[in-house]
Amino acid sequence: MLKILLIEDNPDHVELIEDSLKSMSDKQVEVCSEATLLTGLKRLREQQFDICFFDLQLPDSTIEQTVELLSTDTFGLPIVILSSLNSIDIAKDLLNQGVQDYLPKDEITPPLLYRTCRYAIERWQHQQTIEAFNQDMQAFCSSLSHDFSGHIVRIKGVSNLLKNELIKRVDLSPEESKWFTYLETSTHNIHSLVKDLQHYLSVSHGDKEFFTVDLNKVLNSVIDSIKSASEQDFNAEIIGTMPNLHASSALLHLLFHNLLSNAIKFNENPPEITFSSLDKGDYIEISVKDNGIGFALEDKDTIFSPFQRLENNKNYTGSGLGLSIVKRIVEHHEGCIKVESELAKGSCFTVIFKKSP
Repeated sequence: MLKILLIEDNPDHVELIEDSLKSMSDKQVEVCSEATLLTGLKRLREQQFDICFFDLQLPDSTIEQTVELLSTDTFGLPIVILSSLNSIDIAKDLLNQGVQDYLPKDEITPPLLYRTCRYAIERWQHQQTIEAFNQDMQAFCSSLSHDFSGHIVRIKGVSNLLKNELIKRVDLSPEESKWFTYLETSTHNIHSLVKDLQHYLSVSHGDKEFFTVDLNKVLNSVIDSIKSASEQDFNAEIIGTMPNLHASSALLHLLFHNLLSNAIKFNENPPEITFSSLDKGDYIEISVKDNGIGFALEDKDTIFSPFQRLENNKNYTGSGLGLSIVKRIVEHHEGCIKVESELAKGSCFTVIFKKSP
């Protein structure tokens, strides 16, 4: 038995869709219909359905209100939008928000409804399987990262304790001091790698709870935190006033922390970094420009891959995950990133975000 909820206020469309759905021969179909958003949501809460067909414009809800609801609530079942000519573009946009499919009302036929039902349910079930697997993997990786970090901290602590005890009794030879330095550096690098791995794996699994974020405050906080922790002098300048973004403040902090840290680290000059913004209508471009070692433009796609190290930066320490984390954060915000660079002349990373609603 295939249980279908139809939320549609036009009686002619209801009759057409019900007849078309019930004509599917390989399965017994039960169709329930509601004419308002309120009664439709009540049905969804009280009963189990396999799929829901959802009209965007209802007597008690404008298209904008319905779109907002569909963008923020998954309902726990596949949703197919019933779209009129003036809402097809909106329906297409909703596909990125988790809606399974859309149907133009003037194209509805029994075969099309059958295929739409079947594929929407299969896609939704497949997505649930992937989501469950990703959540399991995320829990596993978080647990593993925590365990690794604990062991690394203990190894580092024992190494420092042993070194301090030995120094009380004997003078360490240059070779012995070198090995203790090697232990300290290695444990620090492994700890950084584990932390970066945890960031990389966790970025796309958080809920998209975005708020209006003052980018000026985020960038100033990033600059201050790196200055307080870094032994290297650098100059970072924010040009003009940065816009507000609809985003996660914590993830923006991590994004620009990685970009600024890279600009300082991959640099053979006194680091000079500038942050600037450009209003592009529906989008905002945030650029981070440095005077570092740069790279060949044919490598601009490679640098965002995990653990990729270019020939000209293999002498620099790091996990090779910084720009991968940046890319995942940008994609999590449904933005994009581009880069321009020249060897020995620096790089400019430009992050493109949608404007705050």
